[in-house]
Amino acid sequence: MQKYLLFLTFIFISIVALSQEQKDSLLVDSIAMAKDTVVVVKDSTIVTEDSLRIAEATEEHIVKDTVVGDKKTIKQTVTWQYRADSIATVYQKAFLVLLQHRNSRLANPPYLKPLDVYSMRIAMPPTFYASSVLQQFNASDIDKCVDPQLIRMYMVNNALAKLYVRQPELVKQTDEQVKKAGTLRNDVHGSLTTETKLTDKVVNVSLDSDMKEGVQLVTRRPNFWKIKGNGSLQFSQNYFSENWFQGGNNNYTILARGTVNINFDNKQNVSWENRIDAELGYQTTGDTDKQRSARPTSNLLRLTTKLGYKAYKTLYYTTQVQASTQLVPQYQTNTKNIISSFLSPMNMTISVGLDYKFATKNNNFSGSVYVAPCSYNMRYVDRKSLASRHGVEKGKHAYHNFGPSININATWKITKDISWRTRIYWISNLSYTNIEWENNINFSINKYMSAQMQLYPKFDDSSKSNKGDAGYLMFKEWLSLGMNYSW
Repeated sequence: MQKYLLFLTFIFISIVALSQEQKDSLLVDSIAMAKDTVVVVKDSTIVTEDSLRIAEATEEHIVKDTVVGDKKTIKQTVTWQYRADSIATVYQKAFLVLLQHRNSRLANPPYLKPLDVYSMRIAMPPTFYASSVLQQFNASDIDKCVDPQLIRMYMVNNALAKLYVRQPELVKQTDEQVKKAGTLRNDVHGSLTTETKLTDKVVNVSLDSDMKEGVQLVTRRPNFWKIKGNGSLQFSQNYFSENWFQGGNNNYTILARGTVNINFDNKQNVSWENRIDAELGYQTTGDTDKQRSARPTSNLLRLTTKLGYKAYKTLYYTTQVQASTQLVPQYQTNTKNIISSFLSPMNMTISVGLDYKFATKNNNFSGSVYVAPCSYNMRYVDRKSLASRHGVEKGKHAYHNFGPSININATWKITKDISWRTRIYWISNLSYTNIEWENNINFSINKYMSAQMQLYPKFDDSSKSNKGDAGYLMFKEWLSLGMNYSW
């Protein structure tokens, strides 16, 4: 596009300048060629010397350094002879002024050579060359040039520039299109060979090894395992004076988190991902619980393992097992009654489905979407006294059902210091629904310190004990400052 704009600008400027210019008498065909040149015409037919016709043109040059008699300057006639192929008739025998330079160099035999490789562009069908136009704007001074090759190149550029102004309708292509068309020779397919081997040219070279005996070759297999993790310890505090007009309870909160990923990928068809998540947080109770000074606010242990076989690019046939429970017992406020504990309950899901992995080019946003049309769901309660509280029939330890499930995990590196990790989990047996949406936003201060925010809405109608003021919808929010380390 820039070349076409440059071409149109040059035409406009040149038309104004050439309106006062008198046409010269040296006119040759726009595809003037050397006598022994073979060209390819527009329809790719080879035109040989026998099919070429001769066009002659003359120009009178004033030779300033020739003095005769009474110092009158004489005129010397120089005759130019060119060969042009039948393309001239295709373009309605349109002519252009090829050589416009009124300089004595043109009468100097060294510059009156047949057209050569520097004139190749004139021998081709009219083509727009950006270099021809740029030369006009750069004001290249041919009169000060002493290099014969540069002079011929300048002359060709000037001739093409005048063609663009006087006959722009003949220009059918650009130099970029010519480059994309490729080379003229497509019939060379054999590889180059040499009769003399390079080894025969080496003289007095010993090929004996300098290594000592006993050297053993060690083969190392690639490591397809990748282990990484993250750990954090966060703190928060609230303080209210005794006479604070709105009241309040002083408390301290601590939250420890840990994540470990152990993944296997053989870079071919098999992928095995293993992830362990653990959270344990405590908050002081103040005057709200007389039985204990602190109680758990975050209490989670979750194991997820996915074994996949590649179906297509980043789509895998996958089997997933996910199990979750809590680490420490949870008590009812102001009593010693346990409402949940380790393995009471424990939720486990075994499913088969498709796992789609995605990532941007810079890997700032990546994740996976796992869809299982059929899942086996089990809830196990180790303490029979808590069975009915967690939706299990009284006197039994577990219940089983089947249903679909979806698991979405994604990580977004928003900036260098801000990252967002989210997890969406949905499972149902068509009689109850469990939806979890975990959001963890990390604000990195330096390598070892960060601020974290957690937003965790959840909907679970599998047990009546989960019903509250907002029905079965629950929500947890957390903002803290502390230490953070990744490996």
